[in-house]
Amino acid sequence: MNFCVIYNPVSPHFSQEILDYLIKKMTEKGHTLTQVLKSEYSGHVIKLIKEQDPVSDLIVTMGGDGTVNEAVRAFNEIEQHCLYTHIATGTTNDMANNYNMARHDPYKGIDKLVEEGAPTTMDSLLVNGEPVCYVSAFCYVAPIPFLVSTKLKKRLGHAAYVVSALPIIMKRPEKVKITYTANGETKSISTCLALITTSKGMGGINLYRNSDQNDGKFEVFFLKVLTPKLVPELFTKYLTDKINLADYVQYADTFSTDSLDIRFDGVLPKHAVDNDGNKAEFELTLHDNELHYRLGKKIKVFIPLK
Repeated sequence: MNFCVIYNPVSPHFSQEILDYLIKKMTEKGHTLTQVLKSEYSGHVIKLIKEQDPVSDLIVTMGGDGTVNEAVRAFNEIEQHCLYTHIATGTTNDMANNYNMARHDPYKGIDKLVEEGAPTTMDSLLVNGEPVCYVSAFCYVAPIPFLVSTKLKKRLGHAAYVVSALPIIMKRPEKVKITYTANGETKSISTCLALITTSKGMGGINLYRNSDQNDGKFEVFFLKVLTPKLVPELFTKYLTDKINLADYVQYADTFSTDSLDIRFDGVLPKHAVDNDGNKAEFELTLHDNELHYRLGKKIKVFIPLK
C-alpha cells in the first residue's frame, strides 16, 4: 500500500533519524512512500490529513498526543478513506499505549507497527461537538497538561507534569456540583475530578487495566471524596505508575456509557475543560453550563492488535 508521513518537528523526541528509520522499514516491507509533510503550525495536521486522505492508503503521523488529536479531528470531519497510524515522539504519549506501541521508544514502535500492524477501528469522543481522541477532564489536576509551559516540557519531559502537579495536588481540591444523566439515570453529586475517557490511561500513567478502545463505550469517573490521607498515596502511585481507578470506586461514581450529559449547578470549574491535554475550544458560562458527551466516528487505524 502507499503511505504518507506527516511529522511534527517540534515534538520532543522527533528526529530525522527516526523518520528515516520509519521510511526504511516501511519500504522494505513493500509499501510505497508518496509524501513526507511537515506540520508547520497548530491545526496544520488537520488540513494535511484532509488533503492526503483521498489519495493515501495509510497516513502515518509522528508527534505527541496533540498530533493524534488533530488527526482524529480531521477524520471526524470527513468520510475517511485511508487507514491511520501514529508513531509517538511526544512527552507522555498516552496514545502510543492505546495503539499497542512503545510509548518512549519510537524505534520499537516502528518495528512493531511494520511487523504486526493490522487494520481495525477505534472509538473517538465528541464533547459539545469537539472531537477528542482519548480523554476529557475537568477540576483538580485536569488542567495541568495545558498549564505546563512548552519550554518546561521540552527541558524536563514527563517530569514537567510532576513538577507542575505538586503545588496543585497539595492544595484542597475544588468541588463543583453537577447533575448528570447516563444509562437512563439522572443523579446529582459534588465532584472534585471528572475523567471521561476511551483510553487505557492519561498523563503518562495507566488508569484502566482492561480498557477497550473499540467497544462503543467510554469510561466515566467522578471523584467525590479526596481526603488529606488519600493525596500522598495517590501522588506516590502517580510517580510509580501504579494507579488503578478500580481501587477507588468507593470514593467515586464510575461507569461505562455511550452518552453522558452534565449540567453544572452553580459554580463552574476554575479552569477550562481539558480535551486531550489541550484547553477546550468552547467556554462554559453560567448560562451555557452543560457538557454533552457522545461517541464520535470510528477511526480506521492500522496498529498492532496486541
